[in-house]
Amino acid sequence: MRLVILAIFFATTAFGFLMLYLDYSNRNAKLPENVKDVYDKDTYKKYMAYIMDISKFSIISGVINTIVVLSMLIFNFHHYLYTLIPIENTIVMGLLIVFIPITINMIVGSILGIYHTFVIEARHGFNKTTPLTYIGDFFKGLALIAILGGGLMALFLWLYGLIGNWVFFAFFFVFVAFDIFTSFISPLLIRVYYKLTPIEDGELKDKITALANKTGVKLKGIYMVNESKRSTRLNAFASGFGKTKTIGLFDNLLEKFTHEEILAILAHEIGHEKKRHIIKSFPLDMLYNFVIVAFAYFVVTNPYVSMAFGFEGANLAFGIYALFILFKPLDLILKIPENALSRKFEYEADAFECEHVGKEASISAIKKLYREDLGNLTPHPFVVRLYHTHPTASERVAAFESKN
Repeated sequence: MRLVILAIFFATTAFGFLMLYLDYSNRNAKLPENVKDVYDKDTYKKYMAYIMDISKFSIISGVINTIVVLSMLIFNFHHYLYTLIPIENTIVMGLLIVFIPITINMIVGSILGIYHTFVIEARHGFNKTTPLTYIGDFFKGLALIAILGGGLMALFLWLYGLIGNWVFFAFFFVFVAFDIFTSFISPLLIRVYYKLTPIEDGELKDKITALANKTGVKLKGIYMVNESKRSTRLNAFASGFGKTKTIGLFDNLLEKFTHEEILAILAHEIGHEKKRHIIKSFPLDMLYNFVIVAFAYFVVTNPYVSMAFGFEGANLAFGIYALFILFKPLDLILKIPENALSRKFEYEADAFECEHVGKEASISAIKKLYREDLGNLTPHPFVVRLYHTHPTASERVAAFESKN
């Protein structure tokens, strides 16, 4: 069993590196005709330099993270924690066995992230994050994982003490409830990191209000997001569900986009709402949750999984940690139809956008997003089909151009 788990870890890690290589090897592919004007000569050189830096960093950071996790497994770090910490409470002990290694991984990731943020992103003109903001974001992320992830795990261990293996059946409904809960509170979670300011009265707000009225959508609020505190990147998001639906427009986006381009981005997000994409994705989400729970039952309760790494029998907490490793191949397979559905939804939202603001503004907006953020115009087709939740820039522009 030990060799099986390590082999799966190696295989999934190697596959991840292969995907990085495929995207990197495709960087010099011929640009599709409909997006050749995204980059001028100087900007394209900057893009190539950025791709080179990011690819090297991804490989190095991937190797380091692999060594950290592999070292924990080879040297039975989790069992060492179990024997070292004199705590009899199974819930507290279980949380420590899982979250101490996760915290170590986060610290390593944050150390690597310092180079990514303050060297690579700064070198290419993206970074606006201060050291104080970076540190604050790290502890905010750690707190959210402790509260949400720790809360779910504590609930699992507590319920197991009450109902035994029936906890896996119960947790299917817990995951469903958690998905719905996070959909409602996501605007609040976003505010943990960002300051959201209502769009000021004026021409833009009037146009946004007119678009909302035209499309028949009711929004809780449309906000400017202070992304410029961290980065120069452009983005927008739609968050929440029902009456909590919130639209966020990055301040960088408001600064660099025309009103028509901003309306195009906003219409796209409204399109997701009007097409009821969250509800339509619900069946696949339920299937995903069911497979996770079923697979978790066989991994977490299997004594050989824990015994392979020093425990005397099945240890629920370590079983959960091992689940993160063993589930990765299955997760990849399950995400293929999910990502395909997501790309279909993006086309539908784009069509809604084009219908309400016109294809000229839609095409201009998507091209400017890629230009300003140095987006990849030639991702490897295999990587797109496996991992991408959005069609490529060329595919989206072609869909816009086909509209009347």
